[in-house]
Amino acid sequence: EKHGSKMAFLDGNPPERLCMPIVEHIESKGGQVRLNSRIRKIELNEDGSVKCFILNNGTSIEGDAFVFAAPVDIFKLLLPEDWKEIPYFQKLEKLVGVPVINVHIWFDRKLKNT
Repeated sequence: EKHGSKMAFLDGNPPERLCMPIVEHIESKGGQVRLNSRIRKIELNEDGSVKCFILNNGTSIEGDAFVFAAPVDIFKLLLPEDWKEIPYFQKLEKLVGVPVINVHIWFDRKLKNT
């Protein structure tokens, strides 16, 4: 567009074009990606680092590194007590979860202002 914003579009759906390449990369390096796995507790080592995630079904997930992708409200509920004293994590109290709904509409032709 001459004086408008530039837009780019994926050539496919976001899970297939964005998420799956990340999953494939992690798995190619020996990592695991677990989806739809509800965490009951984050257990810590004595030094305060993450020891494991305990899932709702009792499974213990150990690893060298963890990614916790969840709404801020859920993370605040699961935050280990020891971390609540750390200034970095105390900043979470100011964060408020915001529900987001996305609607993507694809048209078969360019729309024009008339």
